[in-house]
Amino acid sequence: MELLEVFFIVIATSALVLAIVTLHQLVLLRRKVKNALISLDSRILKQVVKSIERRRKHKNRYLVVRLVTQGNTSLNELQEQLSEAFIELYGKKNYSEASPKILYFSEKTSKAIIRVRSHYRWGVLLALAYLERKNVLNQVCPERITGTYRKARKYAETI
Repeated sequence: MELLEVFFIVIATSALVLAIVTLHQLVLLRRKVKNALISLDSRILKQVVKSIERRRKHKNRYLVVRLVTQGNTSLNELQEQLSEAFIELYGKKNYSEASPKILYFSEKTSKAIIRVRSHYRWGVLLALAYLERKNVLNQVCPERITGTYRKARKYAETI
């Protein structure tokens, strides 16, 4: 019986030592992680984000949209109304990033070609729907989204 008690004491002691060593290693690892996080300054993170954004290529998309307007509306008036609606919905910063521009408007087919950065194409369509809701435009029908102006012009000239 004496031998069995010694055996249990040895096992319990070794388990306790192993737990203490593991706890010590965990504390050391936590200190290293904390020091690494402290050393990362927000300026460094901002520089990394900016460098990633510079590498990302902003692709233009061309939206072919049928716009039924009230009376005779010129291209410049449509551009101003679209700009105001987009700024009202998304703000000036997103407007400058999206840079929506009406390149072509045919009164014969009532179709317009709008150039916009690819990430903001749905925002421009929402701004057009907003103009329809405000009764600036009678009807907005998005027809096509293309990657080149040539294709967009071809679609805009067909009836």
